[in-house]
Amino acid sequence: MNIYKLSLFIMLALMLTFGCSKKKEEAAKLEKEMLNQQDTTTMVDTTAPAVTQQAPESTTAMGNAAAVPQEETQAMPSQPAGEGYTVQVASCENQTYAEYLVKTYTERGYQPYVSTVTIDGQTYYRVRIGVFDNLNEAKALQSELSDKYSVNSWIDKTE
Repeated sequence: MNIYKLSLFIMLALMLTFGCSKKKEEAAKLEKEMLNQQDTTTMVDTTAPAVTQQAPESTTAMGNAAAVPQEETQAMPSQPAGEGYTVQVASCENQTYAEYLVKTYTERGYQPYVSTVTIDGQTYYRVRIGVFDNLNEAKALQSELSDKYSVNSWIDKTE
């Protein structure tokens, strides 16, 4: 009888292990991608409140552009028309990295855009998604991004 219980326990443990392995692999892949990006690109603290001052877009790459897959710098999508709320997923000093994030979120089915701000002479490229009429819609997207991609994002008012 003990062998029967032991084999049942082992089978259950194996099922749990293999059932969770796909999520673990996906999480490990995302973590590795983020670590590679963080090692090669300087990021701005994404937990700090956003500054809403806008500045003209710059077309020069900032920082170590070799950190992100090299392509010609292209015009990044600008803020869609309308006012309301937006979800900011990143703020970075490197325009090429911001372009990479725009491409990544576009491939994931979102419509990201970039706004720029200059603080103390440093230009920051803010990668944002959507313009929502109400806060609940923005919170729903923020929750989705957190659940699917473990993204620390925040909601900001658009101008």
